[in-house]
Amino acid sequence: MTEDITTVPKDPAKVARILASAMHNFAIYGYRATKTDVIAHEAAVSKGIVFRYFGNKAHLFVAALQQAVDKMEAVADYSIWREANDLVDMIVRATKYKIALELQYPDEFGVLMNGYVSADQAPAEVQAAIKGIYQSATKNNLARLVTPVLDRLPLRPEIDQQTIMIMMNAVMGQIEKETKLFMKKNPQATLNEFDEIIAHAKKYIGVVEHGILSERA
Repeated sequence: MTEDITTVPKDPAKVARILASAMHNFAIYGYRATKTDVIAHEAAVSKGIVFRYFGNKAHLFVAALQQAVDKMEAVADYSIWREANDLVDMIVRATKYKIALELQYPDEFGVLMNGYVSADQAPAEVQAAIKGIYQSATKNNLARLVTPVLDRLPLRPEIDQQTIMIMMNAVMGQIEKETKLFMKKNPQATLNEFDEIIAHAKKYIGVVEHGILSERA
């Protein structure tokens, strides 16, 4: 009979060490290449304890992913977004701040940025949980961060906020890809070295805000 891990007594110090090692390894190697015996060794516990506490590697990844989301929720200063003057100002502020956070919390961002790939590689039993964490975080953040800025802008009456949010999400996805690629090539980069990516962000959202046609069109 399989032991119910929700009722297993857990040593908080061991849980913290396991999750810290898991976060680091999943961030660097992704889901497939991460080894639970390495996590156990780094956490100074037996491999049996890892499985007893978390069930299997897939559920350990879900726990690490949720911890990464919770950490970012706890440390992020959302006024950076909400107090922006317009969408261009918001995207520039957000990109700079997000890069600064990523440099400060590389493991959490590594897990978050590799999560969609990991969701496809993980067993079917946890794919829905992984995607659900992302969907919940994205939906909550869009409504909480973008809406206050949109409410202050003179939007065309035929354009609804949901459409703008979808386009904003697409822009942020592109910026995340560019940031990930840059950091992979330049692991020791500082915030000042991301000027080109920030310029791209400003250009992309400028198109969203002002369109592609000249005033004469």
